[in-house]
Amino acid sequence: MKKILVIDDEINFAQMIKINLEATQKYEVDTANNAMEGYEKIKINTYDVIFLDVLMPKIEGHVALGEIKKLCNTPVVVISAYMAPQQKSTIIRLGAFACLEKPIDLQTIEAAISAIAEQA
Repeated sequence: MKKILVIDDEINFAQMIKINLEATQKYEVDTANNAMEGYEKIKINTYDVIFLDVLMPKIEGHVALGEIKKLCNTPVVVISAYMAPQQKSTIIRLGAFACLEKPIDLQTIEAAISAIAEQA
């Protein structure tokens, strides 16, 4: 069973991903409502994939991505309602596996997880 962390300040969005992925019985999903909570979970758990929102209060996703990369080697998929092309290339350069735009469906999330598994 793959273990996934979703870091997003939109609690309903994170819970929607959790409920839908766990319903498939292939995934165990943790959620964090901000970057700091995400760091704490990363320090005590091992994840196969981390989904990270870009626009969050206090610590934005691109800063959080750098910190996550210092804490673990887990592939990070960055998600956001809007990212300019320059922002996407910066995030990829910082080490994100991929950038996905909201609204996002379960098929796209599962495709990202599968792509990461294929590269492992």
